[in-house]
Amino acid sequence: MNETKPRPFLKRLFAISPGGVIRLVAISVVVGIVLALLNIDPATVWSDFFGTFTRAWVKTWHALSDAMDWAFEYFILGAILVVPVFIVLRILKSLRK
Repeated sequence: MNETKPRPFLKRLFAISPGGVIRLVAISVVVGIVLALLNIDPATVWSDFFGTFTRAWVKTWHALSDAMDWAFEYFILGAILVVPVFIVLRILKSLRK
């Protein structure tokens, strides 16, 4: 039998293929874009890790809340016209049968 000797730990740890490097770069770019969208500065991540992400979470929550408020206003505005028309059409449809 041909027994192969296992590679040393450090060689296994630092062995990376060119595809692995490309994947690492791509993931880093995507994470960088997401962090930029959340207005997270790399310098503040190093100095105040948890505070940075807490502020980003609060900003994101406020943005989502504002978007929901905006959507709800337009939903109500549209419903004022659409719901009565829907009811009238349903009544007319049921009278035809």
